[in-house]
Amino acid sequence: MSQEEETSDSYITSLIILLNIIVFIIMVIKGVDFWNPSSESLLNFGANYRPLILNGEWWRLVTCCFVHIGIIHLLVNLGALYYIGELLEPLLGVARFTTAYLLTGIAGSMASIYWHENTVSAGASGAIFGMYGVFLALLTTNLIKKNQRKELLSSIGIFIAYNLL
Repeated sequence: MSQEEETSDSYITSLIILLNIIVFIIMVIKGVDFWNPSSESLLNFGANYRPLILNGEWWRLVTCCFVHIGIIHLLVNLGALYYIGELLEPLLGVARFTTAYLLTGIAGSMASIYWHENTVSAGASGAIFGMYGVFLALLTTNLIKKNQRKELLSSIGIFIAYNLL
């Protein structure tokens, strides 16, 4: 596969990564702390917060997926997104990958407000874990060659276990 083909196979992943970086740069330019942003500054950029969402600010269920709580959070999430995007986007295609990413992100945001009444949350973790779940489900199908499944399952399992710990 040529370099151009590889790039075109995961351009939505690259676009999502770029959007996350741009949002973070804008936040820092606007004075948000690079390492440890305050809850107030995160809310100003669209973080998830149950009382605001229940008060009609439903858009936060999506925007919070592009807001990160410091540079370390951003880099860890983008590394995980790059890895799963490179594997999954070529299998699903642009429309399915984009839809799955947005739906798992929204589902993660909704789970967060369900379990955490008064916590400000942000980041792409819900969407990323959702994509790992989609990939895990695909490993049970014939879309991925049988000889590749075991190695991929081990790799994904290690990632999931590490993040859950």
